Amino acid sequence: MDEFPNTNGYSFSWTQPYNVSMNPFYSAPGVETEMARLEQVDRWVDAMFAYPDAEEVLNKTRRQT
Repeated sequence: MDEFPNTNGYSFSWTQPYNVSMNPFYSAPGVETEMARLEQVDRWVDAMFAYPDAEEVLNKTRRQT
């Protein structure tokens, strides 16, 4: 049994409103921003003369055979 029973029929509750835009870690990048990032990565890969990670994998497989 409650120490202080609610005899008048009133009940109160409150929840903290949460706005996503108030979160400093949340940002919804637009399609244009994502496309620009992908294009930048493509330019970086195109400018590479060697691919060290891929060469390492190929050399490892060649040594095993």
